[in-house]
Amino acid sequence: MANDKAADPGGVRPGHAELSQPAYCLPYEVVLKEIGTDLDEGLTKDEAARRLQQYGQNKLDEGEGVSVVKILVRQVANAMMLVLILAMAVSFGIQSWIEGGVISAVIVLNIVVGFFQEYAAEKTMESLHNLSSPTGTVTRSGETFSVPSQDLVPGDMVELRTGDTIPADIR
Repeated sequence: MANDKAADPGGVRPGHAELSQPAYCLPYEVVLKEIGTDLDEGLTKDEAARRLQQYGQNKLDEGEGVSVVKILVRQVANAMMLVLILAMAVSFGIQSWIEGGVISAVIVLNIVVGFFQEYAAEKTMESLHNLSSPTGTVTRSGETFSVPSQDLVPGDMVELRTGDTIPADIR
């Protein structure tokens, strides 16, 4: 595996804390020391705010949402549709109007049904994504409280209980 620090002259990759190795490769004591956090007190609130500014929020890119044009293009530009369109063109080319009309109807029906199914699925996934806004229980400056998972930063001491959703990529 290539050394990630060689690609970045500053030695720090955007969005990653300064660790000598990935966190899962190091004992937790070394991780605590290198990331500069206290096991019992956690980060200070000021340090957490600074790291949030430095590393950004803990969230994935959400993309652009549901695009009607992209769904329509995906419905038309697939292998089965292209074969049907070719068969329709050949049918009309040899003046077989009935077969061409039937194939045209199948193409339109397939596009309409596929479009509405995919659109509904995309909207459902978008609404499920919006519903999940987990929080994490962290210790900062010796106080334990809940913060939105997007505000977790490298070095936060996250408390997990049975049944909790893991709010971030944590060690």
